[in-house]
Amino acid sequence: MMLPRLFDLDKKTMDLASRDMPYPRGSWNLTVETSRIFHRCLSPGPSLEKTEQAALTRILGYLNEQASELASDPDDVAWDLFSWLWNMMTESSTEALYGPRNPFDGCPELEQALWEWEHDLTRLLLVPAPLLFAPKGYLARSILIDAMTEYLELEGHHNASDLTKARYQAGITHGLSIPGIAQFELGSIMGVLVNSTPTLFWLLTRIYHDPALLADILAELFNGPLKRTTVADGSVKCTIDIPSLKEMVPLLSSVYQETLRFHTHNSSSHKVMQDTVLAKRYHLKAGSIIQMPGGTIHALPSIWGNDAHQFNPRRFVKSTSDVDKLKVQPGAFRSFGGGVSLCPGRHFAATGICAAASMVVARFDMVAVDANGDVVDWKIPAMEVGRITSSIPLPKGLVLVKLSARKETSDWTWDFGFKEELVG
Repeated sequence: MMLPRLFDLDKKTMDLASRDMPYPRGSWNLTVETSRIFHRCLSPGPSLEKTEQAALTRILGYLNEQASELASDPDDVAWDLFSWLWNMMTESSTEALYGPRNPFDGCPELEQALWEWEHDLTRLLLVPAPLLFAPKGYLARSILIDAMTEYLELEGHHNASDLTKARYQAGITHGLSIPGIAQFELGSIMGVLVNSTPTLFWLLTRIYHDPALLADILAELFNGPLKRTTVADGSVKCTIDIPSLKEMVPLLSSVYQETLRFHTHNSSSHKVMQDTVLAKRYHLKAGSIIQMPGGTIHALPSIWGNDAHQFNPRRFVKSTSDVDKLKVQPGAFRSFGGGVSLCPGRHFAATGICAAASMVVARFDMVAVDANGDVVDWKIPAMEVGRITSSIPLPKGLVLVKLSARKETSDWTWDFGFKEELVG
């Protein structure tokens, strides 16, 4: 099984987690209850909105610090774009999950352990004797479990997200120890980070790679969800209104969806419940497992048109003039799976990634540079495929960039705007 190898679970913990326990609407095991918790806490509603606000508030602080550093040292060295985004998304996502006692807060060693564990996940799953063949990931996992155990023992979860509270209570219901709950908690961390950071990386790379696209997205943002006000001292405050962001950025939303379509390499599994014949030629026997490869489906010209193998940032922009545009069935978009395996975190991911991208694009110019710090043309890097646990591949190699404050907005103050009942 995957879970014991991913999270270093012993037989006793797995037996406890596998027991059916009574819940208000039935009896089921911990895996089923965990799925129900994710769907309940991350579906549109107050719980999701509070988690989004916590994550975006941390992103805002991260980017404010970056802007301050640029103001004091505008000739800073080149940054590895992916590492920069990984740090931002790790800080914001873990803050949203774990609250004021977030064990990752101010702990770069724990962030490094998370990176090393994620990097070795495939080997931890597949190779025998992981301590010998994936030592960094194996030891990093122990560091993470120890940190989460201490966090739970100090009752940090009492002030955490609804998701973390519910997962903790489910573990208690099934009789898990605190270390056992900590082991399962690595699943939350993996779920919110493994795909969100590479998606944000590819999204920003695609935008900055295309100057015309960048200009159009800036125009869309400043004519839509970016609300500017002049305060008493004459300075300008710019607020990115999150409810408006979800409704008023068709181009950015299209680039986000195309990023997922083009870069997804996931595969969802489905069990055949009864003998079924598809297209009068494929006999699927009951009990069989079907693998649906998202990358293959996303590259089919019969579904996406003759440009299926090309990145088209405007593919998902709806227009009444596109009368001959190919009609794509919703089930053909497989980046978040489908059916019972549809990713419950898709709303949290979309808001966080698009909001972060909007703030970066509106505030910073970004140029690609070489190892010497000299400006070069943007290039889309190759993808590092083959990671079982991630749907969106990482870039192969470093993408070095230099940031500078966008001149027209450099002296503005920035914020994210939320629903009034969430503020405060």
